[in-house]
Amino acid sequence: MNSDFIRLKHLEGELKLTQMNRSLGTSITSKELVFFKPHVTYHLFLHDIVSLIPFQLDTQPITFRHKHELIRAEFGSDYYKLVVKWVRVVTRSGITEKENAEFIVPLSRKMLPYIAQYSGLHVIP
Repeated sequence: MNSDFIRLKHLEGELKLTQMNRSLGTSITSKELVFFKPHVTYHLFLHDIVSLIPFQLDTQPITFRHKHELIRAEFGSDYYKLVVKWVRVVTRSGITEKENAEFIVPLSRKMLPYIAQYSGLHVIP
């Protein structure tokens, strides 16, 4: 786990899945969803999720030149717009609570079944 991530001491529910990389982490329990970024942690309850819809980022792939060769970098995460009624934001300066928040977050396909199962959301085809 990145040492710049702020860890939460107590999570409610049973831990189902945790995914981490250097710049972002996500944990889900049977009751909570937590996003870790360096120096900021977003903590929310699954029952506070209003909607979760796929989101397409409007960014161009990044192209690098390396030894006369062009290398194209595309980041393959699936992004989602997450709307919640309540979220707790934990920073090094303290804890704040916000109502009616929206996030654009990368979520893996492994995380989605847990969110569907424990949040009470229904998939609309």
